[in-house]
Amino acid sequence: MYNPPKRARTAQSGACSYCVEQRERCYIGVRGIPCSNCRRLNLTCNGTASPEVQAKKRLPSATYCARGLFASQIRETKHEHLPRKNSIPAVAATDPLDNYISIVHQLLGPESLEPPISIDIPDYVSGLPNRLELVDLEYLENKGALCLPTSQFRKELLRSYILWVHPQVPVLDLEIFLRTIAVNNGDRSISLLLFHAVMFAASAFVDISHIHNEGYTSRKAARDVLFRRAKTLLELDCEDDRLSTVQALLLLIHWNDLPDAEKDASHWMGICSSLAMSIGLHHSPDNTAAMTPSQRQTWRRTWWSLYNHARLTAEDLLSMMSIEEDRGDSELIYMTMVTLNDFQFGVYSPEARAIVDDCEVLRTIEYQKSQALVFIEKTRLCRLAQFSRVSNQVSKLIHETDSPETKLSSKRNNLHPGEAGDLHRWLSQLPSNTQHQYPLALIPTEWERSIYLHRTWLRLLYLGSAYVACCDELRAAGNPFLDPFLDPMICPRSGLMDQYILDITDLFDEIDSLGLTKHLPSPSTALLILVLTFHRRLVDTGTPLEQVASARALHKCWKMMHKLQETSKLGVQMIALVRDTVCTDIWDQLSSKLLSS
Repeated sequence: MYNPPKRARTAQSGACSYCVEQRERCYIGVRGIPCSNCRRLNLTCNGTASPEVQAKKRLPSATYCARGLFASQIRETKHEHLPRKNSIPAVAATDPLDNYISIVHQLLGPESLEPPISIDIPDYVSGLPNRLELVDLEYLENKGALCLPTSQFRKELLRSYILWVHPQVPVLDLEIFLRTIAVNNGDRSISLLLFHAVMFAASAFVDISHIHNEGYTSRKAARDVLFRRAKTLLELDCEDDRLSTVQALLLLIHWNDLPDAEKDASHWMGICSSLAMSIGLHHSPDNTAAMTPSQRQTWRRTWWSLYNHARLTAEDLLSMMSIEEDRGDSELIYMTMVTLNDFQFGVYSPEARAIVDDCEVLRTIEYQKSQALVFIEKTRLCRLAQFSRVSNQVSKLIHETDSPETKLSSKRNNLHPGEAGDLHRWLSQLPSNTQHQYPLALIPTEWERSIYLHRTWLRLLYLGSAYVACCDELRAAGNPFLDPFLDPMICPRSGLMDQYILDITDLFDEIDSLGLTKHLPSPSTALLILVLTFHRRLVDTGTPLEQVASARALHKCWKMMHKLQETSKLGVQMIALVRDTVCTDIWDQLSSKLLSS
């Protein structure tokens, strides 16, 4: 089992004594001392900032944008740093000129530093914490974190979010979110961090024409900008509500690989899980009197969204999230399973629908229930399955293929002999409106394409999990040489494991025919590599009919891999491996490690 390296939390690394004692991340950030934990708790921080951070501690020169979102707050903070008219300036021995300037300011008043800017502060966005200093506000402004998309681009992003993101990560009370933007009267406000996270998550699905109209040259360029806005707010700890921070982090890491190479999704996942545990997100909110019914629903959906992501991307949920699910502990009531009662269904208000030009999902209760049921069934599947072993094993192989001296760990995963039966029972009880169905219309609507992809992804998760379960059954039957992952060559060609891969191939073909390849989540790349390796082996060793069919499938799947480059780092690495090595060599290596013991 692969475990990412842990950061050292020692005084030698610059961490303060509080973070060392609590074994928490001591993030000093661009502002220097105190660290984020000590600043939140009003403690004295004895950490050590790096020389780069200390250099940024000085007050920079005044710079402004033409239309600053928080211009009034920046000017208010700047006035706190200006000398008062009646103050006596301190004379520095090495700065006589500064002394004369201060005397002039004392006689004539300080020079006005306020530029002629127009204030455009939407009331639906919450303000920044008062603890932020001028250097922080200017840093946020320079990084673009105070910029919002235009109303047209925001509308298209929100439509994409409703159709493609929210069904998989239903962490928002969607009607309140949309109505807050529509009313824009200050009665309610949205966390700026959470708003930027919603915009980033939706940018993977919005039509490229809207990205170009906003002035971006490519989808990657737009996602880089939108991610940097949210990341900058995270660095400066600009959100006090930990639940909003957990929700924002989930939206940043859930669907696609992050554009930032310095800190990958596992880094943000660690922060997200730590925050979730700190607020007790894994405990049932039913007995919490301070929460409204709507807040309890959001709390439960957020936890299961976090749980699902961990189960699909981490080989061991407990090691990733540091949870000990001791059901015998009577003092803690763990989160109960999500149900339809944790969702709100109904026709959204006209104001909320107008924000996205009356998206059909917002006025159709049947569609809303279908989205909710897909999420519920995915959660049930994640509790049974070991799909993460697919993505983790393939990812390790791709990373290590170009390093012959590096070998895979021989450690075996624990057997799950009853998993195949559990998966079969799950499939037999699957509601009809969550089962895979190809759209009947010649030109499917946005909704039909959306629900098709969510149902098909659910089917792909089942097939990948069933394949792993089949491997476990063969090992339990007494085959000591079978790798715990991916070995169809030991089974007959007409065996169940081969059929799983062929079914996955057919689903990929359907997805590509509807132009939805780029909408696939990142874990699907691992399944695609499995399919490619399987058909590449059949091209060399199969019957004439199998060779023809596999050559056709190989060509289609390889075109899909190129389409996934934009949002999948694993896809980029796979293409680079094939391009930089002899083609037969790379396929032989993958085949020997994926398809045989």
